Amino acid sequence: MMEEYFDIKEVVCPHVYDRFGESAWRLFDPRIKEVMTWLRKKINRRIIINSSSLGLTQRGFRCNLCSLVKDKTYMGKLYVSPHMLAAGFDFDVAGMNAEEVRQWLEQNKEEIPFPIRLEQVVDWVHLDVLSGSKEKIIYFPQT
Repeated sequence: MMEEYFDIKEVVCPHVYDRFGESAWRLFDPRIKEVMTWLRKKINRRIIINSSSLGLTQRGFRCNLCSLVKDKTYMGKLYVSPHMLAAGFDFDVAGMNAEEVRQWLEQNKEEIPFPIRLEQVVDWVHLDVLSGSKEKIIYFPQT
């Protein structure tokens, strides 16, 4: 279970933690929990999602009070994200850069429990389970 490898504060924004505490685990899409558990076990390295000491608070589950969401709402822009649906994470893997992680996932894609989407051309890994495809990995934006 994902709870064995991550503290709830690492995967939700502070607002969600303050409101739900440990019970916030129930909000997550079970597919993302299974994929992240598989990844953590298989890659056998620390995965950093949120870290208050690093100033990272919006890389997991985001709510309507988070600045990324609130600012877009204030500007009248539609913002729907796997982060808001508790189905995606941005993260780093200790000792690997983002491209190395994406390549590792590609090399191990047949073992991934559910199809995933990976964001390209960013310095972090964005992974979510909202691919809508039977292909194991969908990349976005398309290049």
